[in-house]
Amino acid sequence: MNDQTLFLIFAFLSVAILTYWVSMMLLHGDDQDKLRSRLQGKGQTSSSAAKKSTAGTVTLLQQLGQAASKPFMPSSREKQSALQRELRRAGIYSNSALRAIQGGKFIGLSLGLMVGYLLSLVMGSLFLMVSVSGLLGYLIPTMWLRMKVTGNQKSLEYGLADAMDLMVVCVEAGLTVDAAMQRVGEELALVHPAISREFGIAHMETRVGLPRQEALKNLGVRTGNTALISLAAMLNQADRFGTSIAQALRVHAETIRLTRQHKAEEMAAKSAVKMSFPLVLCIFPATFIVLMGPTIMHLGPLLK
Repeated sequence: MNDQTLFLIFAFLSVAILTYWVSMMLLHGDDQDKLRSRLQGKGQTSSSAAKKSTAGTVTLLQQLGQAASKPFMPSSREKQSALQRELRRAGIYSNSALRAIQGGKFIGLSLGLMVGYLLSLVMGSLFLMVSVSGLLGYLIPTMWLRMKVTGNQKSLEYGLADAMDLMVVCVEAGLTVDAAMQRVGEELALVHPAISREFGIAHMETRVGLPRQEALKNLGVRTGNTALISLAAMLNQADRFGTSIAQALRVHAETIRLTRQHKAEEMAAKSAVKMSFPLVLCIFPATFIVLMGPTIMHLGPLLK
């Protein structure tokens, strides 16, 4: 093993460890601190201390991303609006998220070009390695954003039925729809943080003077989730015609659970078809080699 191979291995391990540490610190640290502080009964003290400990690193990463995002910032408002819409569907409402995504493209492109050049020293083909690595590094932020959108949509769908059950209890106890959404958002902050965040935003919109119908409509448009869009339409319709909101929520929750059951059955039915490809491509050839290999080895000398 030469020096170039050792350098590539150490560089890859360093980048992988740094990426894992940053992602764990930015994406999972806050939820774990909230859960740990609530179980220990410390309230907001431990979470505030954790935020102070990571504030310097997060600020440095944000400044680096904003400085690197200038070459890739969309020039037109339509492209910026499309990217901001994707960020909202992913549950990201930070003001610096747009610049962070664009800066991540520049950083990923730079790292990809460097890694491609280092790989070309070992494997050859400079142009192919540099171009493929640079393209992958440029596309990683976009792929990450799409994965966040998919995960956020699934989280909203999984937590909506439980949220509506709690809303039924709150409405039947005498709370209004706005107060019920606030209460449900507070109670589901740890179990379903996506639903809690969206309900909190809708409640804040009503507190600043926006009508309830508009706040509910923004809830569906902002998330782009079909279940939340239907929930907003159902609540507006029940409010307009004066029907029982608790009964409407109960029926809607049952409908969502039935839809989830149908999706689970559909995924179970598709599993047999999906398993056929690895069976044919991986398991069957290995089985044929094990079964037919000794026979062919014994028949070889006889055929000569």
